[in-house]
Amino acid sequence: MKPFLESLGERVLLFDGGMGSMLIAAGLGEGEAPDVWNITRPDVLMGVHKAFLDAGADVIQTNTFGATPVKLAASSRGAPPDAAKVNEAGATLARTAIREFGFGDRWLAGDIGPTGEFFPPMGVLTEARAFEAFRIQAEALENGVVDIFLIETMYDIREAVAAVRAVREVSVKPVVCELTMERKKRGYFTIVGDTPARAAEELPAAGADMIGANCSMASAEMIDLASEMRALTKTPLLFQPNAGRPEMVSGKAVYRQTPEEFAAEVMKIVEAGAEAVGGCCGTTPEFIRALRAKLDAWR
Repeated sequence: MKPFLESLGERVLLFDGGMGSMLIAAGLGEGEAPDVWNITRPDVLMGVHKAFLDAGADVIQTNTFGATPVKLAASSRGAPPDAAKVNEAGATLARTAIREFGFGDRWLAGDIGPTGEFFPPMGVLTEARAFEAFRIQAEALENGVVDIFLIETMYDIREAVAAVRAVREVSVKPVVCELTMERKKRGYFTIVGDTPARAAEELPAAGADMIGANCSMASAEMIDLASEMRALTKTPLLFQPNAGRPEMVSGKAVYRQTPEEFAAEVMKIVEAGAEAVGGCCGTTPEFIRALRAKLDAWR
């Protein structure tokens, strides 16, 4: 298998889609920590990974988005599970899926999401607490033999930098870091006011090999962000938009965009200079399959 970063220079790589959406469709209950399914419902996780591999994803992500000790303590019912066991189980499941159902070059990304807490003045999270939480998770994913690390849906550059540095403490493997932004009248910003320019400067300086954005926005909204970030940096870029803007129906988020519409718009992100693309909330294997077909035809 070729190294991940080397392959970025040869073709546009395709990441998988929305893990959370798939688990909710499979029966994940409200208030239930999805990461724990790595231990309690491995059959479901294997099915999700297989579906995205069959759809043509080059990179699949571990089901560990909320598996820092901090997030698990907040999202678990009763005593939180051991974070190391949850992360290693997630990596082992995804690695098994690649071995059994993948072909050609496929990479496993160890998924790391935010702690769910905020730095001052919005909260009391400290850099030391964030760093240690991410270090514990990254070490477990490294033990689970992931190929790359994917730090995603970060809304505060300070937390994103802490995560990148924590991964660099335990691994020399490629690190990808995505912020989540909204389009405002004055441009793109995270909820705490961080900008694409700040991301382009600080994330690579902290040790990220690839940067980008995911979640929050639909594919059409992310096209201009891709162009803006391409003009700001030569660092490889990854973008993973949602399947449109969600509508709340009977208390549940429903995404109306079709796979074909999604794929057509994401190809504009590719044309803007992204080295890799994928999907976030609401993007099922059908979305990834449609995008795979577009990428193959474009290549």
